[in-house]
Amino acid sequence: MCSSEILRSHSGKKEIIINVLINVCALSHYVGNYLCCRIPVLTLFDCHPEGGVVALALSKDSKYLATVGAGRVQRVCIWDWTNEGEGPTCQTDISPEHGCQNHILFNPTDSSQLLSNSKSHVLFYTWTFSKVVGSLSQSAFHFAGLQAFSVTLAGNLVLWESLRDTSTCQPNAMKATKLIPLQKDGITTLTMCDSLIVTGDMRGRVKFYDGNFKLITWCSEFNLDPIASISFSKDIPFNNSLEQQEDCTVNAKQFVIRNFVISTVSATVVHVTRRGSVAQTLLREHEGPLHTVACHPKQPLVAMGSHSGILKVWDYEQKVVISSRDFHPDKQIQCITYDPQGFYLAVGFVSGAVKILDTYTLQQEEQESIQYSQDCITHLTFSHDSTLLATADTGKAVMVFHLCKEGGGLSWKYLGKHRSHYKPIQDLLFGVDLDSRQPRLLSLGIDRRLVEYDLQKSKKDELLILSSERIEQSAVPMCMAWYPPLSTEHFLLTASNHYKMKLFNVTTKMCRSIFLKFSTSFLH
Repeated sequence: MCSSEILRSHSGKKEIIINVLINVCALSHYVGNYLCCRIPVLTLFDCHPEGGVVALALSKDSKYLATVGAGRVQRVCIWDWTNEGEGPTCQTDISPEHGCQNHILFNPTDSSQLLSNSKSHVLFYTWTFSKVVGSLSQSAFHFAGLQAFSVTLAGNLVLWESLRDTSTCQPNAMKATKLIPLQKDGITTLTMCDSLIVTGDMRGRVKFYDGNFKLITWCSEFNLDPIASISFSKDIPFNNSLEQQEDCTVNAKQFVIRNFVISTVSATVVHVTRRGSVAQTLLREHEGPLHTVACHPKQPLVAMGSHSGILKVWDYEQKVVISSRDFHPDKQIQCITYDPQGFYLAVGFVSGAVKILDTYTLQQEEQESIQYSQDCITHLTFSHDSTLLATADTGKAVMVFHLCKEGGGLSWKYLGKHRSHYKPIQDLLFGVDLDSRQPRLLSLGIDRRLVEYDLQKSKKDELLILSSERIEQSAVPMCMAWYPPLSTEHFLLTASNHYKMKLFNVTTKMCRSIFLKFSTSFLH
């Protein structure tokens, strides 16, 4: 059987078998044995499941395999069969109006070009990449204008060059001609400055290359996150000895770099001087959604915190930032609150730490955080006289801190902790006893329990419970608030996931009224 007969016999099947010859015979009378002594080295299953393979071809170097499907809409695929990848390197669909393409062939001098034909049409194909280069991040034109570059998250640089029409000598199209591995780290941004190629990478480093892709110098001491963009000053640098620096080549040539600004994926903007030795942070913003806000009780200020670790205080009348702070060690801010007098700002972190800051400077007298929990702090609340601070965490526990005089000053000390709920805590609230004017503390949980704590009898390392009442049967309480003291009876208002609000007597914990949403009256 000749080779063309072998091809036709497999054209209707849905797999391709690539064979290698393991025995070489020099005599023509051994041709029969020669064709039989072959072993399959690779099988591509279901490469054209819509109807099998109608034509195939190997490139001259035998690295690439081109196949044409036999479906109603034919598909041409190119396979790098020496690679262990599962799918084709590239593919394209052929319009049925071009007829049934039953023959395909590689250009013997250029494996990036192919042709195929049907009874009525001849089609020419061009494909650019012969290997996986990684996800493209950014591209730029060369300063000479005839080339372009693309960088990838795999650390490669793809060189694009303009093809010229041999008949007119005019630029025709851009083709990827080279793949240059510049570095091991992924390249996130690419730009041109004067005669230099500048890149920023995943490790926050900026590198400078000449026109031949030789590394000139780099900036790596800024400890930045992945770089999102690089922008150079429009001012032309002075060519004097004070502004020049040596490159990292053997000849140590002198050169000058313009001042530039870097922005990172963590919303940080940094200014770098032309000598690359001084970096100044211009802006540090929240890189993700805000998780918590709190309004100052007496001034037009609002504090904002996020899991990026940024805390900012914003004057919403003057539209300016009053102060800001970056909590990089503790990182993720979960909740914040002001005390009723506006002297303190408490910050709760995902790590379980609590910081009590000055409202204006956002600094604390004590260097260390207050940390008596390993669970995320979810709620913070101050007492009416600003002497007590209570917290709730994801460990279903409540902690209390109190303000003490110590050494001629004031400091916050740990009072106690109690795991008072068996399901997550929904709300935490301080109140005032109408008779004694002493602070009262209550917590509300998904376990449908309203817990009040005995602050007067509690002592260090022992937070006591005064009462624990189940206030719902089927509904889940979501939040609570004090009802205005319009009468001698003190009420607590709760809301549930059944669209109901209930009014409880704070002393007896009895339900006095139920209000249904969209209803016009109370149900007694």
